[in-house]
Amino acid sequence: MPVPRIIPVLDVLGGEVVRAVGGRRSEYRPIVSRVTNSTEPLQVARDLLAATGANELYVADLDAIRGGAISEKTREMLNAIGVPVWLDCGVGNWVLPKSVRPVVGFESAASPDALTDACTFSLDLWNGELFGPWPSWGVEHSRDWLGVVDRAIARGVGTLIVLDLPAVGSQSGPGTLDVCRRIRDRYPKLELLSGGGVRNANDLARFGEVGVNGVLVASAIHDGVHFTIDTSA
Repeated sequence: MPVPRIIPVLDVLGGEVVRAVGGRRSEYRPIVSRVTNSTEPLQVARDLLAATGANELYVADLDAIRGGAISEKTREMLNAIGVPVWLDCGVGNWVLPKSVRPVVGFESAASPDALTDACTFSLDLWNGELFGPWPSWGVEHSRDWLGVVDRAIARGVGTLIVLDLPAVGSQSGPGTLDVCRRIRDRYPKLELLSGGGVRNANDLARFGEVGVNGVLVASAIHDGVHFTIDTSA
């Protein structure tokens, strides 16, 4: 399996880029980074692209996800950055640049009707359980994430993101490998993205082994990790 591509992540709260910690948003604080001296979304985005050589970004506007408006700083970055951006901004009738790929997170989607073939679906988990309104999705229990995936695919979704939120920012290693493996086995042609807990390039390789196409990374980049594969193991 090829090594997945790196997709740098920006979590934006109150117009600043913050460091995500295990999905506990009350604990998010402005980033302290080895690759940027800024917390402005546009400058951070440019510095992340320069540090990784990536040609795409993932952005979560936390104010919009929680029911507010997309911040002006996020909009400024979207209009100026010049690369495709996967944008999670909740469910709303947003007017977005053509380069933006809207993401609908499970926590924001009241039912499969929130999805269209124009959006990417983020399967949000919390320690392996569905983190969102699973009863209204027609599944029988909180661990039937494969049933949720089936319903998203039936709505025309062609790209799926898998995140187990407590692993985000933990650098504890990939926690979604088994989930991703089962999804890949079921849907061989699906574009599959994941992340959370990434420590180094060997973790990227582990994601590749289960069929993940792209990996969302933030904390390890800010901590100065160089993503070079160790082939001696």
